[in-house]
Amino acid sequence: MRPKPATRDQKAPKNRGTLRIDREANDLLLREADLGLVDISENENDILFWLDLVNAAKREHGQAGVLAVWEAMDVRKTLSDTEGQEAEMLWKAMLNAALDDEGRLDRVFLYAEWMFKVRSVQWPDLYSTIVSHCLRNGQFMRAMQWHIRLMPTFDPGSEAFSDMLRHFVTSTDTQMQQALQSLYVSTFHHGLYDEIIPLLFESGLSELCAEWRKLFLRFHDLPRLTAESQPYLSFLVRYFPGTSLELEEQLVLDVNSSAYWDVKHDSLWDAMNGTHGEDDSPTGRRYSDKLGARWFASSWVPLDFAIHAVHALGVHQIGPLSLQSIALREPTPDGVIARITQLHKVNIGIGHSTYALAVRNFAKAGDSELLHELLHTDIHPDVFDDPEMLQSIRDKAFESGARQTYRLLLAIQPAMAQESIESISNMLLQQRLKQRQNQQALALLDDMRSMNIDLSAASLQHIYSDVLETLPWKLEVDPANWKSLQEAIAFLNRLMLIQKPVPARYWRKTLFGLGRFGRLDELEDLCLAILDTHEARSASPGGLLPVHPTDAPPSNVGALTENLVVPADLPIAHTYHPMRQIFDKSALHVAIARWGFKAGSPRDLSERSPHAGPAVELAITRGVQLLAKLEERGIPVNASTLRGEVIRCLARLYRPGNNRTKALPALAVVIQQINKTAGRISEKQLLPSVHTVQGFITSSEGQRRREKHSQVTQSR
Repeated sequence: MRPKPATRDQKAPKNRGTLRIDREANDLLLREADLGLVDISENENDILFWLDLVNAAKREHGQAGVLAVWEAMDVRKTLSDTEGQEAEMLWKAMLNAALDDEGRLDRVFLYAEWMFKVRSVQWPDLYSTIVSHCLRNGQFMRAMQWHIRLMPTFDPGSEAFSDMLRHFVTSTDTQMQQALQSLYVSTFHHGLYDEIIPLLFESGLSELCAEWRKLFLRFHDLPRLTAESQPYLSFLVRYFPGTSLELEEQLVLDVNSSAYWDVKHDSLWDAMNGTHGEDDSPTGRRYSDKLGARWFASSWVPLDFAIHAVHALGVHQIGPLSLQSIALREPTPDGVIARITQLHKVNIGIGHSTYALAVRNFAKAGDSELLHELLHTDIHPDVFDDPEMLQSIRDKAFESGARQTYRLLLAIQPAMAQESIESISNMLLQQRLKQRQNQQALALLDDMRSMNIDLSAASLQHIYSDVLETLPWKLEVDPANWKSLQEAIAFLNRLMLIQKPVPARYWRKTLFGLGRFGRLDELEDLCLAILDTHEARSASPGGLLPVHPTDAPPSNVGALTENLVVPADLPIAHTYHPMRQIFDKSALHVAIARWGFKAGSPRDLSERSPHAGPAVELAITRGVQLLAKLEERGIPVNASTLRGEVIRCLARLYRPGNNRTKALPALAVVIQQINKTAGRISEKQLLPSVHTVQGFITSSEGQRRREKHSQVTQSR
C-alpha cells in the first residue's frame, strides 16, 4: 500500500540538510553528502521533502538547481506520489525544467512509464504540458512526434484534449492549423464540433470554421441538438446558401421552429401552449411564469432544450420565477450571464422586474455571493417590486440581526438605480428626437456613451425614423438641408462608434447628399473613415460585427438575434459584405465620377490663371481618384459603367461652343491623366483613344442639336 501523501499540517523532517551543487560535474548532480536524507526510507516518497528541496535549489541556483534535483529523482526512481497540490507543483516544476532539452524529456518519459507500470499512477498533465509547449513554440513536428509517443499510455482524456485544441485553434498560422488538425485526426477524441466551431465563429474566423467543419464531417463528428453551433450554421446557410447540411446540422437549425416540436401528446406542452398568448389576443392568455419555472427547473430537461422549446412556442418574455429557475442551474455568475444572453439571442427577454434586474446586475458584476443569496432567498420575486413591503422586510431583518437578508436588500438599490438611469436616459433621448432637438440629442448620446449606458432598441429606432429616414435622397442645396445632412452624419458616426447596426441605405443617402453639395473632401473623408473603422473592428478582438437585417441575404432560416452578426473575416468579395452593401452600387459610382467633374470644372475663364492647368486637370478627376481608392480597398467598380459616365462628362465639358473648354487642358492630357488614375480599376486603359472620344463628343453634340431643333419645331 502506498503511503498517504504528506501535507503542510504534518510535521516536516527536522533536518533537510544544506543544498550544494557540484558545478565541476558535467551533469550538476547534487553532492552525495547532501542526499543522505533523500535515501532515508521515510523521505523517498515524501512530496513535501522533495518540493522543499526543489524550492531551495531553485532559490539558490535557479534552473540548474531544479535540474540537479531532477537528476537525483531520476537516479533513485522512488518518488511516485501524485496526489495533492504539492505533488502537482513538484511534477510541474520537474517537467517544465526538461521541456527544452530532448534528452531530459526522453528521461522524463521513461520515468513516467516507470510510474505507470510499477506504481500505476500517471505523471500529472504530462501529455498536455509537452504537446502544448511544442505548439506554443512553433515546434509542430515535435508536437506530433510527442503526441504519437504519449497518447497510447498518457492519453489526457477528451476534456483536456479539447481544452488544448480550444487554446490554440484561434491561431491563424497555417502550420499551427495543420498541426492541430493532424492531432485531431490521430485521436479517438472526437465529438468536438460543438467545442471548436462556436469558438471559431465567435472569434470571427468563419474560414477556419469551414475548414474544421469539413474535417469534422469526414469523421462523422456532428453537432448535438443544442444551440452552441446554431449561430454559425445560421450564418452559413444565409451567406452561403449553396452549402448542403448534414441531417444533424439541419436539426440544430430547426430547433427554433415550432414545427420541430411535437406538442400534441405532452400535457406539459399543452398547458404551456394554452397559457401563452399575446396581450391583445382575444382568446390567448399571458405566459404562465409558474409553469415556465417548473419547466426550466426540471433536471431531466437540458436547459438548451428547454430554452429553445419555449422559443418555439412563441414566448418572447419570461418572468422572474422562470429566470430564477434558469439561474439556479448555473453554478457561476458567468454562466447566468451566458443564459441571459442565450435568451436574448432567441428574442426572449427577462422583463423589467426588480428581481430580474438584480439577477442580471449581480451576475454581470461577478458577485457570486450576492447572486447566491438572491437566488436562494425566501422572499418571493414579486415582493421586490413592492417598495413598502421591501422596506418592512428590510427593517425587520435589521432588527432581528438577519445580516444576510439586510445586506441583500441594501445591495438591490443600486441595481434599481442603474436601471432607472438607463430608462430615463433613453426616454429623454427619444423625447429630444421627437421634438427635433437634434443637437441636444447628440449631446445626450455622447453622455450615454461616456457613462456606458446602452442605447435601447426603441431609441435606435427613433434615430432611424426621426433623423435618417426623414433626410431626402435628393437634397436641395440650401443651408437648412446642409444642417440636416451634418446632423445625420453626426448620428451615423456615433452609431458606428457604439457598434449599432445601421442600414446601408442611410450611409448612401449621406454620401449622395455630400456629393450634391459638392463637398468632395468631406465625401472622400467619410468614405475612407467608414472603411477604416470597419477594418479596425475586423482586426480587433471580438470577431463578430453587427449587420442590419435589411443588408443581409434573404433566408428561410429565422435570425437568431435581434440584429444579425457576421464574422470579421467575411471576404469583401462576398456580395453581402457590409462594406459592399454601402459602396457597391453603380448609381453611387456614376455619381461620384460626375461630382468630380462638376466640382473640378472652372465656371468661367476668369477662374483659370496661366498656371492653373495641372490643378484643374487634377480637380476634374477627383471622383475617379476616389473610386480608384475604393477599388484598392476591395470595392469593385464596374469599368464599363464608369467609362460611359466619364465619356459623357468629357462630352459635356469639351463640346463645341462651350466657353469653359478654353480653360481646360487639352483633351489628350485629360484622357492620359484619367487612364493613369483609373489604372487600378481597369486592366486595360479606361478610356479609348483621343480620336474615339472626340468622335463621341462630336456625335453627342450633333444629337443634342437635333433634339434641340426638334423641341423648337414642336413648340411652333
